[in-house]
Amino acid sequence: MRLLLILLFAVVLLCGCTQQETPEVQHPVQPPAAGPEEPIAREPPQQLPEGVLVGEIPADADVIFSSMRYVLNDPACLDGNYELKGNFINDADCNRKIYASDGQLASRKQLFVMDLGTEHVTQITNTGCHFIGGQAVDSKTIMANAACSDTDGDGRINDKDAAELYLLHLDSEEMDCLTCGFDLTGINNPDYSPVNGKTIFSAGSGTGMNNHLYTIDAGKNLVQLTNDSEYMDFDCSWSEDGTKIAFSRLPQQNYPWTIPTQVWIMGADGMNAEKITNGGANPSGEENQGPYPIGIDADPDMSPDNREIAISRLKTGKLNEPFGVYELVVVDVDTKDETILDSNYANMVPEWKEGGILFIRQTGGSTEAVDVKQSLYLYKNGAFEDLEGYPYNVFPLGAHSASWIER
Repeated sequence: MRLLLILLFAVVLLCGCTQQETPEVQHPVQPPAAGPEEPIAREPPQQLPEGVLVGEIPADADVIFSSMRYVLNDPACLDGNYELKGNFINDADCNRKIYASDGQLASRKQLFVMDLGTEHVTQITNTGCHFIGGQAVDSKTIMANAACSDTDGDGRINDKDAAELYLLHLDSEEMDCLTCGFDLTGINNPDYSPVNGKTIFSAGSGTGMNNHLYTIDAGKNLVQLTNDSEYMDFDCSWSEDGTKIAFSRLPQQNYPWTIPTQVWIMGADGMNAEKITNGGANPSGEENQGPYPIGIDADPDMSPDNREIAISRLKTGKLNEPFGVYELVVVDVDTKDETILDSNYANMVPEWKEGGILFIRQTGGSTEAVDVKQSLYLYKNGAFEDLEGYPYNVFPLGAHSASWIER
């Protein structure tokens, strides 16, 4: 979920893995004509150059997302014939490319785009930054949320490091930092509006957690939209027409939280705020799922006609472990009626455009690491579709965030 940038990390650290050696097979000089053909040796994967890999977003790309899927082309994850190891997630060498010894990610997330018609994926970046997410501003510009320096001093750049908002110019490979120098903390949840050319995001200032909502444009004009000391505000998104903002609101309290967040909407100028939900129920008095109480309503995104809002709601932490169940819920703005689209998995960060609802789904409940999934999904016309599939949907290699490319 976008709320405080948590996509739960279930660490699979397997030390001392051993692999069986394949016995050497002696072939006759001239095998019988009816004998089996020898396997065709694959070429080793090409090493990607450092930096930005394309000068503009491919014209047929529909979705931009962040992922670690490139790790599967690393020699540590391939066998002698350059095929992906069958048990790659449990293989000690491959696992070290995915997880560091402290359980954090060992490789940085990069940006990719996908053509939904052909399912073709193009990697956009291979830089020293860790990309939390990105949105296309135009064919040559991406608004990116990224950590580009080791702010916690552990020798790596990953989700633990402080992120800033950037404009990534693909043709020049320059990253123009929008938020650097404003002394903001906890920057997250950005959403760019092509209608008004502004990015809305959540951030705090000074010490402690005190997030509110801000907008910033390409000229680095920063405007604070919310500043009510009784609340903290997260998970913000623009309506498609740029006239409204949906966000999650929490009464100010100590962390970890004890009551669920609520979904609100307001005008583009920060006025006329209206509460849409009260958070979900916790009838059995279940304890928090990590730091978050059962019933939080997060990641709201409005339908293209502004009549409904898709949200992610924490139902329980006792099913679909280790992720819990985050229901995918649609709320009618006027009547407040709710429709649950899924109540079995962890459905995160929905984005609703004409093409449907994009979101990230996490599927647990298995003792086999390869069966623990994280993948980009599409909900459209009453059906769910996994847009990645094996092996790219194996946790944590699948998409971590995604956005429609609007043209």
